Amino acid sequence: MEEKEISIQEILGILLAHIRMIIIITLLAGIAGYSYAKFVLPLQYTSSIKIYVTNGSRSDEDQNQINAQDLNTARSLAATYIVILDDTIVYEKISDRLIEDYDIEDLKNYFTISINDEGKEYIPTGQIKRLISISAINNTEVLQVTVTSQVPKFSADICTYISDIAPEIIMRTTKAGSVETVSPPKVPTGPSGPNIPRYLLLGMIAGFALAVGISIVSSFFDNTVKSGEELKDRFGVPVLAEIPDIFMDTKGGSNKYGKY
Repeated sequence: MEEKEISIQEILGILLAHIRMIIIITLLAGIAGYSYAKFVLPLQYTSSIKIYVTNGSRSDEDQNQINAQDLNTARSLAATYIVILDDTIVYEKISDRLIEDYDIEDLKNYFTISINDEGKEYIPTGQIKRLISISAINNTEVLQVTVTSQVPKFSADICTYISDIAPEIIMRTTKAGSVETVSPPKVPTGPSGPNIPRYLLLGMIAGFALAVGISIVSSFFDNTVKSGEELKDRFGVPVLAEIPDIFMDTKGGSNKYGKY
């Protein structure tokens, strides 16, 4: 079976022939993405803290001197601190604090409450972990902890819990010189997400890709001949004459010739 090849010019022609469908599908997909973010996804609220940690290996006179070795050390230490804070014991302590500070029925609206072998209620580690992001700031020993949840006070309180837990965990593990929270977390006053423009853009991109795919695939499986030149190329027979379709304009067609 002879393979059907499509040139770039033919692809552009196909897209132009289906431009109305492409625009409609792109717009509808964009509207769907916007509606999903606006009316389906819950609002998100973000709070954050900065934690400064030193290794305690330099003397007081050297604290004001920063060189390339210090920066490399800071990178290494920051990565170590992030791993330490991303430990199950940290999330378990946060779970304990949440259950202690909030009514269990309120927590059930946002978390799955499980019971361990001892009959103690707890929030599974994964549900807390997905709310927290920890990163180093500009290759320094300053860590930024960001918490995003559906409740503004949850976000701020979890930041506070981490601020309380971090000194004990880090200093016990690494024997660090000092651990200090730069500033206390603030309860967010407005939502940080979902990112509605992002969902709108993603929807439009997905719709455009889908419409282009449908146009090309439908054209690829279209066996009709639309011009005398195409008839000659496909079957290798000469075309003696072409009869124009005088009703094509009233049918909304773009070719002046009928289909063969």
